Amino acid sequence: MSSRFNVPGWVRKHNFKDGDWKQASASELDRIKAGLSKFHANQPVVSVVIPVWNEEKNLLRTLSSFSAMELKYPTELIIVNNNSTDSTQALLDRLGVRSLLETKQGIAHARLAGLRASTGKYQLCGDGDSLYPPHWVETLVKPLMDNEKITCVYANYSFLPFGKAGRVQLGFYELLAEILFEYRRIRREFLNVRGANFGFRIEQGLAVKGFEMPVTRVFDNDESSANFVVFGEDGRMGRKLGEIGKLKLVRNSKARMWTSSRRLLKDGTLFNAFIKRIQNESGKLIEYAFGPKKLKHTTDDFVTKS
Repeated sequence: MSSRFNVPGWVRKHNFKDGDWKQASASELDRIKAGLSKFHANQPVVSVVIPVWNEEKNLLRTLSSFSAMELKYPTELIIVNNNSTDSTQALLDRLGVRSLLETKQGIAHARLAGLRASTGKYQLCGDGDSLYPPHWVETLVKPLMDNEKITCVYANYSFLPFGKAGRVQLGFYELLAEILFEYRRIRREFLNVRGANFGFRIEQGLAVKGFEMPVTRVFDNDESSANFVVFGEDGRMGRKLGEIGKLKLVRNSKARMWTSSRRLLKDGTLFNAFIKRIQNESGKLIEYAFGPKKLKHTTDDFVTKS
């Protein structure tokens, strides 16, 4: 329990004070590039796909964490550049990372492009502003390998300290969020599936067309924006995979990713973020526990009409 309230040593190695890759030394970039070469597998078993948009100040941290990973299976890493206008692509080129450009704007389009380009048996999904532990790949993919009935795996996340929000406060917030996650598992477990930390068999992901969204979120999907969309491609993929098999929460700390708390704190303070979450979720608690197993209104309706 005490480890929840501290930042692990492996995180501190990659959480540079200034994440802008242009400020990194040539030797540091060469070190990360060398570590990432392990992801150039000719016949991968696992494909890791990360969609990015204007992540020049965050992506180096993410790639640094990948460079330090210990891989048990041949693995490929695919970064999908969704029309970045900053130097994100220049960083990918500098580090020799396989990337592809998706010109259709929206995270679902980027994830779908990455899925279609994957050549492994299993796909793991991540984000370009998060840090991943050394044994993340094998820990998250193991349940899929061990049990054919499991069609989707996902794991929890922790927040990096930012501003006045320290690890103690953030740790308690995460505990409350995970209690909600456990409650959702009764009838709405797919809502726990987050794009930054989940995986599935590529063949099944393609078969259920989970990322084929007619209406998709854009990056920085702000509620005050005219482009705000409530339908998530990650939850939809989780729901579709849950209809043909079982979802599995991987509680192992080796699968827990760490991400920025800046978006969490967009309402000013951690207390405000907590109150807002309570307000958003309180009206849904009955549905989470007693709602129908089959949803009546989903993004499938939009797909049918399109």
